[in-house]
Amino acid sequence: MKPISLVVLSSVALLSKVCHACVDKATYYAIDSDIEKLASSIKSQDALVHFYGGIVRLAAHDFMDHDRNSGAPYGSDGCIEWNHEVNKGLQTIWCDSCPLTKLYKKSYSYISKADFWIISANAVIRQLSKNQSFDLANTFLWGREDAASCQGAGDRIPTGTGCREIEDTLLDAMGLQWRDAVALLGAHTIGKGHKAFSGHDGYWMPTVADSLVFDKKYYEELILRTWRSRNAGTKEEDFIASTEETHEHPQMMLKADVCLLYNTERKYPCCSKTNRFLHGENQCDWEEVQSNKKCPSYSKNDSRMEAVRAVLEYLGGSSPNDNQGPFYKAYASAWFKATTNGHDNLKSLRRMCW
Repeated sequence: MKPISLVVLSSVALLSKVCHACVDKATYYAIDSDIEKLASSIKSQDALVHFYGGIVRLAAHDFMDHDRNSGAPYGSDGCIEWNHEVNKGLQTIWCDSCPLTKLYKKSYSYISKADFWIISANAVIRQLSKNQSFDLANTFLWGREDAASCQGAGDRIPTGTGCREIEDTLLDAMGLQWRDAVALLGAHTIGKGHKAFSGHDGYWMPTVADSLVFDKKYYEELILRTWRSRNAGTKEEDFIASTEETHEHPQMMLKADVCLLYNTERKYPCCSKTNRFLHGENQCDWEEVQSNKKCPSYSKNDSRMEAVRAVLEYLGGSSPNDNQGPFYKAYASAWFKATTNGHDNLKSLRRMCW
């Protein structure tokens, strides 16, 4: 018979093990609160955009390597090929000296990195959503296990080159639909492109302040603004808005963004709206003449018309409006699919971990 003291110690150890194998609502919202505290210590808006956008990118790069057709399907498993070119910049979010990593090691290392990264991204989305109303807690499932290695995962991450890449990665490999892919790309409403990391320079939104709001403005900008090709003939091919005279920072879209509306595979370089003028000059001709290179639309039978219809749906109605509902609903569905891909035994948040 065990001494009473050993029985007590064994019970405490068992209780600790049970608690550490569980994620409850208190833990989930504690992480949310801690992310908010880390953000509050960042004084520069530009640095805050990098911090918030980087967290969502971290979670996304963990799940976008999922391939349902592979013997090594990967997915959200806390494993990233840090030295791969596609993951440049993530080391400024997750590193030994990074605040997010320190927070995890100090307070939450009993749960997987994969779960922690998704909860952290959910926190960012909630905090930056309109009226902080978009809470993904009720759709979050926990129980992912971290992988020790994920060789070749970086090769599966899309780089923003266009819709063929989206089809290969998000649709064929991950099993999503076009409307899911369009919703996930809406996260570009926060964050920015860093020339030193991706080669793409600029914000998706017209102002830094707009880049700190998680809303449907991405779709509004995509449709309403004139986008002309930039960096043609290089691996950094993308689009830039004709707003140099009115914007402090470059405003950009990737080819993977613009192709949701225009067939950029059929024609590139091109300009999205060739009938817009500023101070008497065609907006497509700001640095080089592109007014004679209109980006073509998709034919009505093209499968990518599903993407076009999704963009229009997520606008929430006639502009202007503040109806975030269609976008938030679609994003919650797509994010759930993407973050649970490859996992069969995930669990809902516990009311309390005993």
